[in-house]
Amino acid sequence: MVAFLFPGQGSQYVGMAGNIVDPVLTRGLFERASDLVGLDLWHLVDTGDEVELTRTENTQPALFATEMAWVGALAGRGMVCDVAAGHSLGEFSALCCAGVFTFEDGIRLVRRRGEIMARAASSSPGTMAAVAGLNENDLQLVLAEGHRSGIVEAANYNAADQTVVSGQTAAVDRVIAAVKALGRGRAIRLRVSAPFHSSIMAEGAAEFGEVLRDVAFMRPRFPVVNNVAALSEVDPEVIKESLVAQFRSPVQWVRTMDMLQRMGVGEYLEVGPKNVLTALARKAVPGGNARAVDEEKWQ
Repeated sequence: MVAFLFPGQGSQYVGMAGNIVDPVLTRGLFERASDLVGLDLWHLVDTGDEVELTRTENTQPALFATEMAWVGALAGRGMVCDVAAGHSLGEFSALCCAGVFTFEDGIRLVRRRGEIMARAASSSPGTMAAVAGLNENDLQLVLAEGHRSGIVEAANYNAADQTVVSGQTAAVDRVIAAVKALGRGRAIRLRVSAPFHSSIMAEGAAEFGEVLRDVAFMRPRFPVVNNVAALSEVDPEVIKESLVAQFRSPVQWVRTMDMLQRMGVGEYLEVGPKNVLTALARKAVPGGNARAVDEEKWQ
């Protein structure tokens, strides 16, 4: 079985659509997306400003369009998947790939998601940090220390030894200091604009739920393992509920990779820029077949 893995924010870079092997399809898709969101997405990803691309309301439609252009290009070469999963924003690409909603609805959804998150960044200030090299007991110890200064929670369970924490700035900084005091592991504050995937985002999640209400979802053509429960759902309304929960809940990527293995996946292809999920897949499945389209040599 082949799994397509779709990365989320943090993988974007200027020029990221340049490697896609079908330039005609890619430009056509970007033109459609640009008309829908009122933004020249091709200029943004091809030669635009890195700061503008990094703004979450721009990053999300730019990444979604790039990933869906890759899906179309791969399909043109007869390359399809049996199952899919996406990390945070990437879950929308996975669902679109599976036919749950149209490309047009998808680009509108991720643009609105980005706008809601951007507002949350100003009304609910906070930050995130990557914590690596700690076991579960140590992670709980540093989180408990961080709680003494405010809200801080696990936001992304990326690998057995890599977790991203999210919350109020003072609390996240206290976690970083606690990791340093332990004398093992490391913690790095991330360049993000809000405490994503934390309970602080609950108000934004409710608003996004209202956006989803009016969008038609279909049953997926193949399994898509979600972020919140690492399960494959088929009921469109349950899928919507999961996307709302994802807004304020941790990304369960370790459990997602475990589920994909139990489903019988033997090949993992990261469909999008860079190779972040490829590296995580190689950690989760030592010796497994994991590669990234962005690193492939296409003839």
